[in-house]
Amino acid sequence: MTLEEIRYRGWSEQLTWSWLGWWPIARTGLVLVLRRKVFWIFLGLASLSFLFMFATIYLKAQLTTQNPGFRRFVDGILSNATGTGETYRDFMFAQGTVTMLLLAFAGATLVGDDIRSGGMSFYLARRIERWHYLVGKLLSVGFLVSLTTTLPALVLFIEYGLLTESMVYFRENWTILRGILGYGLALALVLSCLLFALASWLPRTVPLVMAWVGVFLLLPATGEMLREATGSRKWLLLSLWRDVRLIGTWCFGAADQPRELELLYPSMIVAAAVCVLSILAVLPRLRATKVVP
Repeated sequence: MTLEEIRYRGWSEQLTWSWLGWWPIARTGLVLVLRRKVFWIFLGLASLSFLFMFATIYLKAQLTTQNPGFRRFVDGILSNATGTGETYRDFMFAQGTVTMLLLAFAGATLVGDDIRSGGMSFYLARRIERWHYLVGKLLSVGFLVSLTTTLPALVLFIEYGLLTESMVYFRENWTILRGILGYGLALALVLSCLLFALASWLPRTVPLVMAWVGVFLLLPATGEMLREATGSRKWLLLSLWRDVRLIGTWCFGAADQPRELELLYPSMIVAAAVCVLSILAVLPRLRATKVVP
């Protein structure tokens, strides 16, 4: 029997470095999520806010172009599209609801299914290390977070700059770009680590969603009640989404808001602790996976 008869196909691609073993895992994870219809539903919901902001910025540019003296009046009406750092920070923060729902269902697909069906053993049986699998899955979740927060904010920033009369906006507000990227990185890092940890111990969709709701709804509500009862604003640190928002405010350089940044450093400590504890919680699950070479 010849090679053509058994449909043998030789290797025609170029070999890559071994440390890039995380890339196929990240790519495969994204493909699995993109095949789910529920993902496109949540992405459509997230795009509604983006399209509204996109249209608002375009409308403002048209009104101010026709009547430049109208700019201050238009800024008062369309206060959510002033082109400052707060505009993009508030937009990324407002995307949180859809992002949380998207990640709650994506976690069961990216991590939970691997644990329940033995997919993790399949990956680790190849010539990759456990850290390849960890990094690949974290990048998959991070890309989903960026798809609903960072990337739309970058598009809005570019749109606002292009609709001005010159490139002065980009030169004078380059720190906004730093803020968008910094806030987006904080969101992707914290949420991906936490989701991986929860999905590794709660692989099924319903328990994972309940735990996710507990972290982002019950804990903030508990912190708010404790703040009202004790008068201490430190209880607000129980709201992880608010903690990351404070980090984003710092990335945008909002040093003129001392009350808002009062809990900045404790928020950084909480976010860092969540990342470290999440990774430590994942390691036993990775080590316990049986690898069949």
